[in-house]
Amino acid sequence: MRQIPINQAKSIIKQLLKVKNQQEISLLTNKKDRSLTIVANDGEVTVKEQGYVNDTNTYSTESSARHELTRAFKREFPRSHQLYISYRKTIKGE
Repeated sequence: MRQIPINQAKSIIKQLLKVKNQQEISLLTNKKDRSLTIVANDGEVTVKEQGYVNDTNTYSTESSARHELTRAFKREFPRSHQLYISYRKTIKGE
């Protein structure tokens, strides 16, 4: 797990929404008390929030997922400048 600027995390998520194979990214605050986990799988995006809101949502279109991720970023990381990131490329059937 490494620490990156929040703007870089946003650009990584934009790239993640465009891929076709299954990938998973977890973003955590510095204290690791709030997190966002994004799983992209063939155009379907699952967003799991833990922290201020504990919720899991699935979106079928890229545009609705992008809007909800922007809202989740503002809600979970309102004053963060750095985030921890964990990246995992999953294999189908795992």
